[in-house]
Formats: sequence, structure tokens, C-alpha cells
Amino acid sequence: MKEHKKICEKIFSLAGRCQAEVLVSSSESALTRFADNVISQNVSNTATDISVRLLHGGRVTRFSLNQPSDKALKAAFAAAHDALAAQKPDRALEDLPKGAPVKESSKLFFPGTAALSPLYRAGKAGALIRKCKKAGAVAYGTLENGFRRTTLANNRGVFASHIESYAVYSVTVRDGDGFGWAERAALDARTIDFDGADRTALEKARLSKHPKGVPPGRYTVILEPAAATSLLSYLGVYGFGGQFYNEGQSFVTGKLGKKVVSEKLTLLDNALDGPAAGMPFDYEGRPRRKVALITKGRAEAVVHDRHSAAKAGAASTGHALPLPNTFGPVPLNLSLEKGDTTLAEMIKSTKKGILVTQFHYTNLLRPLTVEMTGMTRNGTFLVEDGRVTAGIKNLRFTESIVSALNRVAAVGSEPELYLEWGRFCAPALKLEDFNFSSATEF
Repeated sequence: MKEHKKICEKIFSLAGRCQAEVLVSSSESALTRFADNVISQNVSNTATDISVRLLHGGRVTRFSLNQPSDKALKAAFAAAHDALAAQKPDRALEDLPKGAPVKESSKLFFPGTAALSPLYRAGKAGALIRKCKKAGAVAYGTLENGFRRTTLANNRGVFASHIESYAVYSVTVRDGDGFGWAERAALDARTIDFDGADRTALEKARLSKHPKGVPPGRYTVILEPAAATSLLSYLGVYGFGGQFYNEGQSFVTGKLGKKVVSEKLTLLDNALDGPAAGMPFDYEGRPRRKVALITKGRAEAVVHDRHSAAKAGAASTGHALPLPNTFGPVPLNLSLEKGDTTLAEMIKSTKKGILVTQFHYTNLLRPLTVEMTGMTRNGTFLVEDGRVTAGIKNLRFTESIVSALNRVAAVGSEPELYLEWGRFCAPALKLEDFNFSSATEF
């Protein structure tokens, strides 16, 4: 943090009469990759990225660089001042915010996780490779670890800094023409069940061998946590971002306080504590708030930055992204409250349905209904009379997620965390009449 503070002070000294905002991000990451039962790559990376936003007289510009030498900074400031001088003033441009107290998140940095050695990562890869060789299968995957420190400061009194570690173990096993996938992610690598991930991927690969085709149509679907998270992340961004809400592009516009999805669902955005905790301030330096987005199916609130809050006559909830951007504020620490049904119980209670391990190539079609399309992957199974009977070929879905979440039959009791472009924690979901729009040949 001391180094980040020195960088900020150096930039503020060069800013002169300009309001200056500095975003500094330093990271160290390392990754071991394996394929065809052989470790194929070890890489590591250390980087510091600096982004500076300058405001003066209704004008604004931004520049970025990856090293804070005096020479580089002076050149960047010279170009920035030229850019400011060439602009027409915008009298509606907001000043940078003044400082505000930021509540620290739970402890999210674990030195041992940040410093996992190549030997440690190789040991975990080697354990899966040995299991696969014994089973006549093939292992693919990665184990990545590292940390990131983020500091947001301005010369009006904002200074907030956050550090967190992470580890992600993602594996795919091929057994003949069957594929199985599992992923475990954590901020503390000691909590990752590596053996459990290996067992899951091996078993899914075995069960999905010789997949058969099933016709497209509407099925009862059981979405394992990774698949459920793929859908909920889109719901969060396009349904509960303040800019989308203000523009009438959100499915909850005009519906706050009303039922919008199944009463079995409660969705929170909470960076401060809980299963999806993260950075406790946003990219304006505002403290993040815990926001209940959905409570028992009822839309409660959307998230705001200063700009969207002013337009809505509300207060910022501390959800700004780095400016400029086209999305506005979005929730980045989503967690769906767990239910009381295990995955095994969901399967046992299903007369005929489809069990989905994972989606990929997911895309948004219609924002207002969060209609999406995507493909199943790495373990799609037919469920008949309460048991998994066969692996099936992958299917494409086309479905309104809002509509689908009004047909929730059960919510899982075992949430899992996924670290992607945010923090997402969700259990399995069982949905009725889920639309698989086409079949594939693989």
C-alpha cells in the first residue's frame, strides 16, 4: 500500500489545479496448465497498471500507463493537458467526490495462497493425472493463484485500498467420448477440495460416455451451481444496474416492491461479508453497501453510482465502475440464498429431466426479459425416474431467465463460489419447462 500511496502523491503533485483521480492495480499471478496427462505450461506475471482521470473547467480526460517514472508521467500529463485544452466545457460534469469512510471487508488476503509454489501446483495436477491414467482417462486443466491490490484515490480526500488473494482449480477429464468438468475457487487455497473436484470430473466423464441425442423441447432442468451462476450473473447486470433501470431497459423498472421471480429466491449483492465478499469500495471511492436485490421473489432495489443515483433521486450504493463506461453501476458480489434441497434430492424427485453441469457461449438476446442463449458443456445428462440414466449430446438453450426463474421447483442447499469478472455464489436450481431450442452433434 505504501508504494501505491507514493504513486498517488506523485500524480497529485503534477495535477496542478486539476482534480485528479488515480486507480492503481498491482497483481501477481501464476498458473500451471496441463493437457493430455502432461504438465504443459508454467507461467507467472507481475504487473502494475495506473489509470489517471483529470477534470478541469468542465473538461475531462483519462490516461493510463504501467510504470510511474518521472519521465513517463510528465509525458502523459503533457498529452492530457493538450486533450483538456481541446475540449468544449461540459457544465454538467460532476466534480470528483470528497473522501468518505470505507468499512473494511472481511479478511480476504491469505499470503500462503498468493505464494503457492510451482511444486505445489504440479502436485495437484499430478494427483489428477495419476487418477486419470489409472482410469484410462485424460486430464486437462489449470491451477491458478495470485493476489491483487487495488487503490482508488483523488486529490479531494479519497484514499481507499484493498488486497485479496485467490486460487482457482479448473479441470476437464475426457474418458473416450465422455467429458466431465469441475471447478473450485477460493480466496484461501486451503479450503479447496481438490480431491472432490477430481472425483467429480472423473465421474462425469465416465457417465457421459456414448452420449445419445434427445430432441429439443421444454424439459425439467437441474442446473448445477456453475450453470446457475451463468444465468444469475446476466440477471444481476441487466436487471439491477441503476443506469439500465433509469433508461427503462431493466425488467424491474417500475416493479420495485413487486414479485418478479419465484418466492423461493432471495438475491443479495454484498461485498462486505458473506460468501461473495470483495472490494469494499467502488471505482469512485464510495463505500459499497449491502443491497438486497430480491427478497423472496420481490424486487427490492437496484445498485447505483453517483450519476445514476442523482437521476433516480436516490443515493449511491457504491457500485461505480471505472469511468468512462457504457454500463453504469452493476452488482459484482452476487449471492443467491441457499434452499433446503440437495442435488441428489433434486435428481431423485425428477420423473424426466436434464442435468446440466456447465454452460458456455452464453449471450444476451433481449435485455428487458433477460432472454439468453447458450450451450451445455462437459457433462449433460438425462434424468429418468429419479436417477441419471445416460449422458446426452449437448443442447442449445434459448430462454428468458426472468420467466425461467418464475418456474423454480427447488433451490439447492450447497452454494459454490465462482471468481470471474465478479464474485458469484449460488446453489443448484431446479426449473420447470426450460427451453432447449436445438440439439447438436457433439
